[in-house]
Amino acid sequence: MRLPAIVNRLVAALLGVAAATFGGSVSAATVDRMYILECGEGRTSDVSIWSPGVDVGVAREFSDNCYLIRHGQDWLLWETGISDAVADKPEGVVVGGGILTLYVRKTLQSQLAHLGVAPTEITHMAFSHFHGDHVGNANLFTNAKVLVQRAEYDAAFGPDAAKYGFNPALYGKLKDNPTVKLEGDHDVFGDGSVIIIATPGHTPGHQSLLVRLPKQGAVILSGDMVHFRENWDAQRVPARNFDREQSLRSMERIASLLVAEGAVLWINHDRTQSSGMPRVPRYAE
Repeated sequence: MRLPAIVNRLVAALLGVAAATFGGSVSAATVDRMYILECGEGRTSDVSIWSPGVDVGVAREFSDNCYLIRHGQDWLLWETGISDAVADKPEGVVVGGGILTLYVRKTLQSQLAHLGVAPTEITHMAFSHFHGDHVGNANLFTNAKVLVQRAEYDAAFGPDAAKYGFNPALYGKLKDNPTVKLEGDHDVFGDGSVIIIATPGHTPGHQSLLVRLPKQGAVILSGDMVHFRENWDAQRVPARNFDREQSLRSMERIASLLVAEGAVLWINHDRTQSSGMPRVPRYAE
């Protein structure tokens, strides 16, 4: 894939931030650590809804992760997963008109408690997008600063939220949170260690997250920009995405950025990849 001009500008901006922060060094700062939390799982009897025309009638299981990032005295929570209330229903909850069944085996609250982190201690919170399996526990974090693309905010809190597959009951309390409405990429801590990357297409204001780990280096958290490795390799766009062309451009942009940054793509719903990640109390570094 060619390197789009917008990616060149982003890379230049990231290096510029690093240079300003470290007196001319082109090495951006890193976070202290990142925990990968189990935030539910999903099962479908027909994965072709996510890969049109491919694997029709084939069943598949999806992982669903949340990511807790430590940066100095701050905690950033990326995604809040499926609602902890689903843990009370071992048979799962059917959503999407019957296309998907959601389960919660470990609650988000219990994993945070195991780490000694209270919901009130989360200083920053962001979601890839506002679908229920990503904002299911959002209402627990009423102190956090919310970082969201303006297009996503307008869709989620507007009169037609259901049109986009959003359920305001899951995140309605965030209306009173301090909120930064973004118009594109955003350097969360101002040092290049965590960068929100605008990747619209799955929803109007979908975003991904670049995180610089001290040992592993840069990783990009996909959200639902892509759902599993096969779709990434074949550049497939789910039939229910908000905008197919935006989706393809976002995938192209991330592909180029992976090369430019030497980063690794962590695909949120790819169960095979997720199964190899460290789990609480261990962390990625």
